[in-house]
This record gives sequence, C-alpha cells and structure tokens, in this order.
Amino acid sequence: MAAAQAPTRAVTLASDPQEAALTCFYAAVVTGKGKTEAAAEASWFLFDLTRQQTEAAPESFVEKLEATASLPPTNLDTLAADAPALVPLCAARFPLISSKRVVTLPADPFTREMQCFALTSYLAGMAESELEDSGESPFGQRVGALADRLAAKLTEERAKAAGIADAEAMQRQFSLSLRDISPLGNPMKVLEACEAMK
Repeated sequence: MAAAQAPTRAVTLASDPQEAALTCFYAAVVTGKGKTEAAAEASWFLFDLTRQQTEAAPESFVEKLEATASLPPTNLDTLAADAPALVPLCAARFPLISSKRVVTLPADPFTREMQCFALTSYLAGMAESELEDSGESPFGQRVGALADRLAAKLTEERAKAAGIADAEAMQRQFSLSLRDISPLGNPMKVLEACEAMK
C-alpha cells in the first residue's frame, strides 16, 4: 500500500490590503521569471494600494509609492513555492489587473499626455533599477523613448496654460497623474494606449 501523501499546504491571500498587495506584487514578479515587463505589470498592485492610502493627501502619492515599493513581502520564506498558487488568488481579488480590456485615456490632451509621461517615466526608472549591468533592456528603451517624446510635448507654455506655474507644481501634478493610472487598469495596457496616441 502506497504511503499517504502529506497534504499540500493551503495558500491564502491575507485580508490586510497592504499585505495582500505586496504579496501579489512579489508573486507576479516571481512568476514573471525576472522579466522587467512582469515587474512593470505587477506595479499596478502597488499603485492601487498607494492610491487608497493617499486619499487624504493625493499629492504624496509618489513618495508613498517609493516607500511601499521598498517593503519586503511578509511571506518571503515561502514566496517562491507559493507564487504560482497566489497568482489566481490575486486575479480574483483584484480583477482590474488581469483585465485585458482596451484602456481609454482621458479626453483632455494635456491630462492624458501627463499621465502617460508619469507612467513611462516611472517604468523607465523601474527598468533601469532592475538591470544588474550598465546596459539598457529593450523594455527600458521602449518606455524611455516614449517618456522623452512626451517630455518634449509637455512644454512650459502648455504647463502654464494648465495652471502649473513652477517646478514644485509640476512635481505635484506628476504625482497626481501617476496616481490616476491605477483606475485605468493594467499598466501594460495603459502603456499600449499611450504608445497609440497621436
């Protein structure tokens, strides 16, 4: 008679929003096998969590996002083994991240270009930090080129016309624009919409 197999440990997602978001972020990165695109897509979990945490002070989004992104997962010891089972749990808890629907950007040109600039700048920084050598990944080149193109379009004159009078106000608008990405959905789908802009 064959020996009974030990029961598989049940994998669950914490009810705490921060723990769940961090777990899902790291699980997606692990199952993405280190690809920068996987980390970029997974950043939505951090965006969504930080958006909720900055409702009272939306201009602090970038600062809070950076602090949250530096936090380790609470399940570090079991993360690698649990990640494949966690991914579907994360998709069920956060359906917007797994949605492949077409993203609709804001109608106002300055608003959508500012959102796309904020996203591509953030993802370019993420891609750069993911590299272990001095080279640049194809994904980093992709988002960096779009960020540069958008930066050239977001002139000082257009910023002033939008009520942005100085560098401090622009930084605040950058933070607000990045914060408004998470309700749009999957960052990679948002990126595709940004690339399709005329």
